[in-house]
Amino acid sequence: MQTNVVSFLLLSLWGGAAALAAWVVCRLLRRAHAPSRFLCWLWLAVGLRFVLPFGIPLALPRPQNTQLAEAADTVQALAQPELTAPALPAMTAASPAAPAPWHAGLTVWHLLAAVWAVGVAVLAVRAVWGYLRLSRRVALACKTPDGCYSGPCVPAPFTLGLLRPRVYLPAGLNGPARDAVILHERTHIRRGDPLTKPLFYAVVCLHWFNPLAWLAFREFERDMEAACDEAAVRGQPSAARTAYCESILRFAMQGRGVPGSLAFGQGSAKTRIVHLLHYRRLGAGAMVVCAVVIAASMTACMVQPTLQDTPATGETAATPETAQPEETPAPTAAPEVVSAAASQLPLLEDPANSPLFIDPVPDYAYISRFKNDSHRGDDLHAAEGTDVLAAADGVVVQAAEHYSWGNFVVIDHGTNGEGYSWRTLYAHLQSTIVQTGQTVTQGQLIGYVGSTGQSTGNHCHFEVSVDGVLTSPRWFTAYHGEGDHAEPTDEERQELIDRCAAAKQGDTVHTLEEALTFTLQNPMPDYEQVSATFADTHTGVDLAAPEGTAVLAPADGMVTECSYNGDDGYYLVLLHGEVDGVTWKTRYTHLSTVNVQVGQGVAQGYPIANCGSTGASTGPHLHWEVLKDGEPVDPQGVCEGLF
Repeated sequence: MQTNVVSFLLLSLWGGAAALAAWVVCRLLRRAHAPSRFLCWLWLAVGLRFVLPFGIPLALPRPQNTQLAEAADTVQALAQPELTAPALPAMTAASPAAPAPWHAGLTVWHLLAAVWAVGVAVLAVRAVWGYLRLSRRVALACKTPDGCYSGPCVPAPFTLGLLRPRVYLPAGLNGPARDAVILHERTHIRRGDPLTKPLFYAVVCLHWFNPLAWLAFREFERDMEAACDEAAVRGQPSAARTAYCESILRFAMQGRGVPGSLAFGQGSAKTRIVHLLHYRRLGAGAMVVCAVVIAASMTACMVQPTLQDTPATGETAATPETAQPEETPAPTAAPEVVSAAASQLPLLEDPANSPLFIDPVPDYAYISRFKNDSHRGDDLHAAEGTDVLAAADGVVVQAAEHYSWGNFVVIDHGTNGEGYSWRTLYAHLQSTIVQTGQTVTQGQLIGYVGSTGQSTGNHCHFEVSVDGVLTSPRWFTAYHGEGDHAEPTDEERQELIDRCAAAKQGDTVHTLEEALTFTLQNPMPDYEQVSATFADTHTGVDLAAPEGTAVLAPADGMVTECSYNGDDGYYLVLLHGEVDGVTWKTRYTHLSTVNVQVGQGVAQGYPIANCGSTGASTGPHLHWEVLKDGEPVDPQGVCEGLF
């Protein structure tokens, strides 16, 4: 639902931008006395922009300013909501133990969709009711010799009908005024206005919350009436124009007609009369200029800008199709992590003699985002297919696909002379050419720049961690771009050292000491991928698997909770007891079925539940938490073979 709502809001945004631009163009063209029928075509193009989810692609150069580039990335990410949705595994049918409450899956996006639907329904019912009421009112009008319908029931001239429109005239309307009104209304019919106006109104009903949609409809009505007025007085002498203007003033309507009717006196009588008094037919040259401007404006309305990546400097980067990667050695069954050469790994306590990692993307064009509180690494932008290299010697500990990272590689570089261990991550790759367990050397090709996962453009997302502590890659990497390299201050360096020391002393949640103290088995050995890992904002791990996959007890324990709520869906909690004064529990959410009851004891490996997608879930997966004295810790630290 969120994706649908955001997509519709973006569609309304593009339509509103087109309406605002068309309004400016029309004001300029009216001063040049451009024919109103040309302006109507422009407004029809704006109406189409409000309903077409696609447009003419226009690649714009990427801003060089970092802040502008980040803003452009955000807009493009919103404009392409499919990039933000995780790739979900195939679903298989499963019968839940009991149906979830109807309101369990409701979110604020459902509320917004409901408000929008109510607004559309109210406007649609109002329009249909007004059309039917007007049809009943003039049902007794009689057909006249000139093909119109007239009678005492007709208060003012108008055209009514969608596929077979009729012209209705009040009784007693004769002479030149009658001829002018008939010419005006039949011009409406000839141009197809009885159908285009209701269709435009239907578009506006869909975007009733957008004031620019109503602006476009109002301006379309104005230019539509002006175009028919121009057709009625074209080639007429001044006396005929005066009589026509008097007819407009006579039948001026104070209110707005229903969307399915075209009233002769509709609109501002003053505006229409002033327009006719100043109207003059343009020459052939001016008409051509106006037509070109309108055609260009209509094309611009249908444009949908996209952000292009700045091509990498130097020679064209090799793509997976053209490159000849070296043959990949077969992975070993249980690789032993070897340290990189001492000359390759950075030093924390000896900055003067500290080596640096090599640039993993030597041909990058620019770095759009450095590591900060909300961004875990550096984004190195380059053309699709550009080589991605290992920053130092090491062993590939992960080479897989992730819903957020896309194709990614994690390399363990071992420990430097100071006793600090280093790891690097390379994400959003087009493809990888290494396998888990493979030994790589510094500068070896491991993959290609791409835009997989939650990405807004071609780039390599690069992360560096020390003893499991995430740090800024630019401090320890030899980037070549001006302003792309920085030295940590003494305070920042000491803070990193202190955090590494705390990690080694067991102050973090996934230390070896904890793993030896309390060990769990994988609760779902048949999972397909780890779709989310433990973090400050995510208190467990998400194991994606087809719905119905068995969830097993990771250790002996007793069921202490088993229930349902809107966020977790079906969930349960196991108490595993106390180990060395520490109480351990595990929690399982988004289940499709639960096979145990509160108070039941279970043995390790017992099938306690089945994987599902209940509650606030985006797809079938198991959200698994490990609680140490009631506080969540990283399951990776206490579960053997989880990743």
